[in-house]
Amino acid sequence: MCHETIEEYIGHNPIPKLLGASYDSKLMPTAIIVKDPRINTKENDKYFTEHECREVLRQLTGFRGYKQMQILPYEFDEILFFNIRVVNVRYQKIGGHVAGIILDMECDSQFAWSNDFHYTFNASPSSSVILFNNSDNLYDYLLPKVTIKANSNISNLSIVNILDNNWTSTFKSISAGEIITMDSQHNTLTSSNIERIVSNDFNMHFIRLVPGKNEFVVNKDIQILFTYKVPRKVGFL
Repeated sequence: MCHETIEEYIGHNPIPKLLGASYDSKLMPTAIIVKDPRINTKENDKYFTEHECREVLRQLTGFRGYKQMQILPYEFDEILFFNIRVVNVRYQKIGGHVAGIILDMECDSQFAWSNDFHYTFNASPSSSVILFNNSDNLYDYLLPKVTIKANSNISNLSIVNILDNNWTSTFKSISAGEIITMDSQHNTLTSSNIERIVSNDFNMHFIRLVPGKNEFVVNKDIQILFTYKVPRKVGFL
């Protein structure tokens, strides 16, 4: 996990600057697939046939983008995943037979990822919504998927994260029973009312989470659901 350090010099002394420092490499794991010798006891059964090699390639290289790969059993840690894609496939041969399939993989980042977290709140002006973001990335926002629902017609809804310099998301109106889905990571906004262009009533301040404690204040009665994964710094043997 390479970490870029930004420094400035005061005289001859380098002084690190944490602001702007970033992780600048992807994880590049390698996996080797072999047949279980406890099950395949016959000599010829220990090797992969051409059909089996093709099936492995089909399953691992036949999709676009990244797939989740679980890296640690739950009894050792929480359920964690790498987002990986196979970038190269090699064979280890013995006597001309394929005994192992070597997979060179690339992850989408330097981090592993948690399972989905889901938090639902019945928010009102009389109380605040408190959410703890326990991400291992301490310098960037976490961008959740947020679902907002109102039981009655409301106007001029505001959702303020007072621990993020009062970052405010506003909607001019929401109809009774309407469900608004905000994907902050991809900057998309949809409504259960398919005839409505909800972005026209939104100030384009997508909800975001700072590391640690987040406290939201709303001015109307709504139900709000947060869904997100958090990055994890992970090492394993």
